[in-house]
Amino acid sequence: MSKKQLHHYQILLVDDEYFVRQSLLRRITDLKDDDFKVIGEAENGKEALELLIKHDVQLVITDIRMPVMDGLELTKKIREKHPHILTVILTGYADFEYAQTALRYGAFDYLLKPVSEEALDDLLSRVRTGLEEFYELPEDSRSQLSGEESVQQAIRYMEEHYMEEIDIGVLASELGFHSAYLTRLFGRYAGTSPLKYLTNIRIAEARRLLLDTSLPISAIGARVGYPDQFHFSKTFRKATGENPSAFRKKAKQVM
Repeated sequence: MSKKQLHHYQILLVDDEYFVRQSLLRRITDLKDDDFKVIGEAENGKEALELLIKHDVQLVITDIRMPVMDGLELTKKIREKHPHILTVILTGYADFEYAQTALRYGAFDYLLKPVSEEALDDLLSRVRTGLEEFYELPEDSRSQLSGEESVQQAIRYMEEHYMEEIDIGVLASELGFHSAYLTRLFGRYAGTSPLKYLTNIRIAEARRLLLDTSLPISAIGARVGYPDQFHFSKTFRKATGENPSAFRKKAKQVM
């Protein structure tokens, strides 16, 4: 079966709070991933279903608690009426059980509030992989390298410069690609997004420094590309389940 040709994947945001929708829109825009474009917003599930009739949408990101029609009912109806559309649930820890119910109703995945750049990037990478089974986006052929060679070159650059600020868009441009296409190649050949791969390199080095040196946490963060200690601790905790201080302390007790 031939795949449908698209210029990009279209997203519909559904939340009854305007500022939540705008915050998520900014997060998506800041990723500079041209494979995804927000084409509409809705305040509840009923409005969302009406927009899905008018627009060719591939991804719906929806809150759970909304008036008129909540996210769970919307997820069920999308599954019934638009099975080609992927649905992602926005949830807080208090609503986590509802998110699990949504997964049983056919939701693709969920995002925890507040949505971080890393979590959103990771999610869209998985969404892209899921959509590639049914859709095809334009290839970017400016580079003289093969896709796999380009990914390996990008990885080498990350391994040599992870301690510096790395702009994925600039890196992609230097390789001869748009950032969205490089992200697509990483999903194909590395199984993750460029940002996630870079984060993994930085966290691995941070773990080594925590174990092998007595450097302060702030200095370790700076050495692995996180000059902001709060951001470093938050990213480290998300990756390992512990903050850097707790990780170091536990490792010393084991030794």
